[in-house]
Amino acid sequence: MDRVRAELGEDAVIVTVDQGPKGGPVRVTAAVELRAPAPPVEVTPPPPARAPSPFDAAQLAAVLRYHTTPTPVATRLQTIAAGYSDDANDEALSRALAEVVPFLPLDLHSDRPILLAGLPGQGKTLTAARLAASARVQGRNCRVITLDSMAAGAMEQLRGFCAPLETSVLAADSPGALELLCRQAFDGQTIIDTAGLNPYALGDLETLAHAIKRVRAEPVWVLAAGADALEAAEMADIFASLGTRSMVATRLDAARRLGALLTAPIKSRIALAGFSASPFLSDPVEPATRSRSPA
Repeated sequence: MDRVRAELGEDAVIVTVDQGPKGGPVRVTAAVELRAPAPPVEVTPPPPARAPSPFDAAQLAAVLRYHTTPTPVATRLQTIAAGYSDDANDEALSRALAEVVPFLPLDLHSDRPILLAGLPGQGKTLTAARLAASARVQGRNCRVITLDSMAAGAMEQLRGFCAPLETSVLAADSPGALELLCRQAFDGQTIIDTAGLNPYALGDLETLAHAIKRVRAEPVWVLAAGADALEAAEMADIFASLGTRSMVATRLDAARRLGALLTAPIKSRIALAGFSASPFLSDPVEPATRSRSPA
């Protein structure tokens, strides 16, 4: 067998063995087994990459209506987005927003105090604590001064937020008292949490304006997502008249319609500084940029 395979290969087999007459030579008949060729392996090509959905002006208009975007703002965004009709709707809208929404992240290394203002219940106190936490993470000392010390539980809440941060919490009951505190030597960032105000009440606006002027603060408007878009546009103009250049959007986790967050900065040119989408102190205010915005 070894000789047969040496001559014919490993696939050779012995078919017959014939003994010659009277002990003569042995005749071995061998053959090579011809195997059928293996069937070709069919390789299924991978599915083609899913192409982005084409630009759909009607769908984009429906999305903006869903978010209760006022008609003038929606029309402006649709017109700009139509210039990017080779892109999917979300990309075209993102590019349109980048053209008309200003962005200005907060500077936590500024010598100017950051003063948070807005209606009651917008998340100013939690935002103040989050900004203090961000300053501490960046290696900067921070203190929080509240102008809302008379509200029930306000100081206790703020101290509870700031205790883990090793951040001092101070209280001022007037713009004059705030000025005295800010005059004290302090090497770090000052965050000022104000009482909720009525932007249509002249007395509230005067108190806020005095506080801003006395300590040369950088006013930041805090607006919770889900507000009425037209109301937000009117309030944006009011806060802009006080020198407000930036805003922080809160509670994106608890809102589905974001028309106010589109309308306010577009109508007033108040820049988006940051946003939050969590009720937890450990989650920071995310800086808003052209590539990362809440809308």
